[in-house]
Amino acid sequence: METFFFFTIKSSLCLSAGYLLYYLLLRRDTFHRIKRFVLLGIIFISLLVPLIKMHSDPAGINFPIQRLETTITRQAPEAVQARQTASLPVQQQKSGQTNKFNLVMMIYLTGAFIQLLLILSSLTRILLFLRNSRKIKYQGLRLTLISAEVVPFCFGKRIIISEKDFREHGNEIILHERTHLNAGHNLDLLFMEFYIAMTWYNPFSWLIRHELKQNHEFEADHQVLRQGVDEAEYQLLLVRKAAGKSFFKLANPFNQTNIKTRIAMMNKGKFNPLALLKVLFFIPLIALMVQVFAQKEIGQVKSVSNPDPHGKYLVLSPEQLKTLGFEMNATGLFYKNQRADKNILCMYFTDKTYSASVRLSPGEKIKGFDAPEKILNEQATTNFDYFPMVVAGVNGDYTLVNTLRNNLSVKLLPVELNMADLKQLHRKDTLVFWFKPTASLLKTLSTIANAESYLQICPPDARKGRQTY
Repeated sequence: METFFFFTIKSSLCLSAGYLLYYLLLRRDTFHRIKRFVLLGIIFISLLVPLIKMHSDPAGINFPIQRLETTITRQAPEAVQARQTASLPVQQQKSGQTNKFNLVMMIYLTGAFIQLLLILSSLTRILLFLRNSRKIKYQGLRLTLISAEVVPFCFGKRIIISEKDFREHGNEIILHERTHLNAGHNLDLLFMEFYIAMTWYNPFSWLIRHELKQNHEFEADHQVLRQGVDEAEYQLLLVRKAAGKSFFKLANPFNQTNIKTRIAMMNKGKFNPLALLKVLFFIPLIALMVQVFAQKEIGQVKSVSNPDPHGKYLVLSPEQLKTLGFEMNATGLFYKNQRADKNILCMYFTDKTYSASVRLSPGEKIKGFDAPEKILNEQATTNFDYFPMVVAGVNGDYTLVNTLRNNLSVKLLPVELNMADLKQLHRKDTLVFWFKPTASLLKTLSTIANAESYLQICPPDARKGRQTY
């Protein structure tokens, strides 16, 4: 569910950007059919972009929405541990963060459910409204005549009109509603209502629905005037019908949208074909959307999706290692995790530094002004129950003992990373992180490989080296 929620956020941001560009460039133009497809295209693209998967360099920009998504989705396996060991203050804090996100999800789902109920209610009211009405065929169309005063509208393949309007202005109104039927405008509205149910919290979703409905009316008005209907008389008819109200979300009522705006649009001259070139501005916007909101698969070209179970170490790509609490940018590879003893384990690996590690007390900052230390101070602290107990070179030439305690016979999980996969660094060496194999770690890696088959005692060579704290 968290994944779907962040999908809606990305989709909402894409739609908002597309709507703003439409509002600035195309809103007042008169090529209504093209504008309709632009509006629908904005919605479809906003749904498509977050589903796109693309390879990305680890040095690429990590946008706030991506960092937020990573932070929230990581909390899922930790919530179980936090509930089981709630006596630990830091775990209580983490559980509290998870509860806050669960509250947000509850609010979101409640809003989505209400919107779906409104769609169902509108559909039910229309069907009940039509059930006992008189139905006729007129000029190949299905008409429903209502004895009471009602704003003309169409729904599905049927036009609903009062008997009085049918007698007095039937030709103009039916020409108008026929355009809605032939163009399938009701399908646009139905699709838009379900999109709003998914992104009800985004005001731009409601604004683009308004623009879509308004454009439907512009298109229908244009078709009516093309059939030879007197423009002044038709505009007067719109004014007379402006006082009526419509209560159907899924229908196209005859008096939909601002009458003044519709009349002003009808009075505009023919559009300049060169204005269509403005649509080309959406191309760089779509490219930017893909760059920002597409799913990033960092380093997946060299990743091992099905590692050899008989290999010595479990090989992970930079992106896969990121799920274990590591962060990476153009400066290097960073790790910051708060352990059960309340101390914070920090380490970094850059071009100039093979490895550096430090232990901090809660709230303590790393002293110094070097870029890696500054990044670690600003980096959010994770709270996994697993962390590297030993970090070593693959052939034992360099070692960094973090916390192996006195138990040298415990089996650990060796995770291998080829530093060349980081690309923004110039290192070609390979590191092995020896993790404590907790249940949550094995579960996290279960989609990659059977991590238990890699468990082994840390070799003596890897245990050599300096104690960092």
